Amino acid sequence: MSIQAVIEQLKERGFKVYGPAPLTAYAYFTPDDVRIGYVQHNREGTSYTTVHVPSRQVGTGFKVESAKQALEFAPTWAHASDRAAVVKYKDMETFIKQYWQPLVQY
Repeated sequence: MSIQAVIEQLKERGFKVYGPAPLTAYAYFTPDDVRIGYVQHNREGTSYTTVHVPSRQVGTGFKVESAKQALEFAPTWAHASDRAAVVKYKDMETFIKQYWQPLVQY
């Protein structure tokens, strides 16, 4: 499998998918332009992460097991103080404008 194959699977499930051009090993996805998840695929397989505004306490996201979990506010296993530190982006448009490199829709 490749990141392109993962992107196609996400699109088949109704997600909009964004990533760098040219495509590398990761992408961001959203079902509704509000909730944002991250997917990465490499030799070790596919991994998913939640996405939130960077902070010293909780970084940029929590590693989770699935695309569905990547869209959650924070995983249930996260400590209450970590969950309280999470600030989500307003929407995908805001995230794209603040991202460090241009993202295109796939």
